[in-house]
Amino acid sequence: PAYFNWFWMGNLDGWGGPLPQSFIDKHEELQKQILLRERSLGMTPILPSFTGHVPAALSKHYPNVKVKKTHWVNFPEVSIVDPSEDLFSTIGKLFLEEQTKVYGTNHFYTADTFNENEPPSSNPDFLSSVSAKVYKSMLDVDPEAVWVMQGWMFYHDRKFWGDKQIEALLSPIPDDKMLVLDLWSERFPVWSRTKAYYGKPWLWCMLHNFGQNITLSGNATSVANDPSSALKDENSGKMMGIGLTPEGIGHTPIIYSLMLENVWNEGNPVDINSFIESYTANRYGKKHPASIQAWKHIFDIAFENTSNNGGHESIITGRPTFKKNPGGCTNTNASYNLKDLVLAWEKLYSGCADLSGSDGFRYDIVDITRQVLADYASVVQCKFAYDYNNDDRKSFETDSQYFLDLIDDLDELLASRKEFLLGPWLESAKSLGDTEEESNLYERNARNLLSTWGNKDCKLNDYACRQWSGMMKDYYKKRWELFFSEVKSNWGNYKDETFAQKAKEMEWAWIGERQVYTTKAKGDEIKIVKKLYKKYHQDICNSL
Repeated sequence: PAYFNWFWMGNLDGWGGPLPQSFIDKHEELQKQILLRERSLGMTPILPSFTGHVPAALSKHYPNVKVKKTHWVNFPEVSIVDPSEDLFSTIGKLFLEEQTKVYGTNHFYTADTFNENEPPSSNPDFLSSVSAKVYKSMLDVDPEAVWVMQGWMFYHDRKFWGDKQIEALLSPIPDDKMLVLDLWSERFPVWSRTKAYYGKPWLWCMLHNFGQNITLSGNATSVANDPSSALKDENSGKMMGIGLTPEGIGHTPIIYSLMLENVWNEGNPVDINSFIESYTANRYGKKHPASIQAWKHIFDIAFENTSNNGGHESIITGRPTFKKNPGGCTNTNASYNLKDLVLAWEKLYSGCADLSGSDGFRYDIVDITRQVLADYASVVQCKFAYDYNNDDRKSFETDSQYFLDLIDDLDELLASRKEFLLGPWLESAKSLGDTEEESNLYERNARNLLSTWGNKDCKLNDYACRQWSGMMKDYYKKRWELFFSEVKSNWGNYKDETFAQKAKEMEWAWIGERQVYTTKAKGDEIKIVKKLYKKYHQDICNSL
């Protein structure tokens, strides 16, 4: 279930399955409830359409039909029926007819062709024929069909998708029968280099995060100004509105509030300073000058991110190494200096006495303290890396233990807020099961996404890393303990490659574990923050 997004986009056939029939039956009923509620609220649901993705077994029954095999990352291949085949239209028509019979329709259909998969040809005529066939399969069933497409591939595979290729893919569809999501407008807008999608209606979207990684990041100036600028730009074509397109939610609430402020601003830019003042007053129940200063400072440093994609990760949540920035799915290159974040931490911390009655403040002070300590971990890592490179075993022992204690302290801090608990994620997955076997399947699926993402050798390892209580102590800390043990056992001859194989075994074993994690917060946030501030503030300042 955790991988359905990538199934619908044609990247995966399946992973971590098969799913029991009970899951399919439950979700058919759930989908009906969701659609009923959406429609009752005046929302317009968007349902799937057919893009050519078929089961691999189709080739056994139709051996003469052309089927393209695509590969994404290191997952099993996916089968795509060639759009030139009559069977493409036949299946597309059958699919939409059945879907409409079960769920009804609001005439909007999503279809993401070639998402992170390169087409077999860059010939414009070929690309036009593909999109024409995809749209025709919608039109044959619903004359009012509107195709909703992510514009992600035009950025992600920008070497392939030149002007001619993009125009060719879009041109067969009538302008009023397509809606394109400019998925990452706040960082890498595509509309401005494609003549506003060559006349197609489109939405200015904020992507913000990848993998629901918990980190302090955003692009506030763009979010506050660019939707308005695009709306007034004579070259913006048919910009129809704005959208939120994050890979996950549940953190950094202030940047989402800023984005949605555009809804009420009548096409004018959002004044960030005024927004911060009103936001903090509403959130904390009163105006608090130091907290306002803290958030303005955070906006100046962390919410002007142009150095990494979707924010940086903590070295704690990456596979252990002496490298300061491991790369891959663990990018520790922050867009700001820790020294600057500490200044904001100090100002926000000063509100502990006056604002402790505000749940919003309690969340925020935990979150900023979390970020400071998560970033400080890199400073400590540099210390024990220095110790190793200088053959200083005694200092290595001290600094590595300090690092492990830091993880424990972070776990305690995160445990004080339900938003930062592993338990709700796992228990909600397990609750879907009617039997123990089903619950175990769903739990394994949920654990898999947070850790290796795929198999033991998956390139997306730690892609969906979480700074959550439970993950900190029982996953990341244990992995770092294994690392320190390996270093000590191979002092002077330690190799990342050898350790990685042992780490993979540990990571894969965790996926199958059944330890139960609490769904309830523990401890008083303010008391814990005060304790950690007293313990670490001076150490951090001395290290900067």
